[in-house]
Amino acid sequence: MSYVPAVDGCATSGRRRELTPACVMYRRFHGCQPSEIVAARCRRTVPKVLVLLGALRGLIYGADRGDGPRTYIHFMEEEPWLTCNAEGTQLYIVGGHYRVTRRGIEG
Repeated sequence: MSYVPAVDGCATSGRRRELTPACVMYRRFHGCQPSEIVAARCRRTVPKVLVLLGALRGLIYGADRGDGPRTYIHFMEEEPWLTCNAEGTQLYIVGGHYRVTRRGIEG
């Protein structure tokens, strides 16, 4: 299944304006339209204090980019920091110069 996280579905024109860039990015990355849009709770601000866990040396993620589900491994050239909030309930990636393109995570 395909997902684009959103605050509330896309019932209003305001929501459609918010979702359009996300849908474009999804299509660029996966090569198809999202089949479903779901709501997900997400902290919208980064806490003023973060706990440094270490250097993020790589990412492993699963995605279907048009040729069936696959596992992708991305080693970070410029290692960002892996951090969390003081409660240890949310992870954050800080630093690095990466972008998401149709080729995957680049940088």
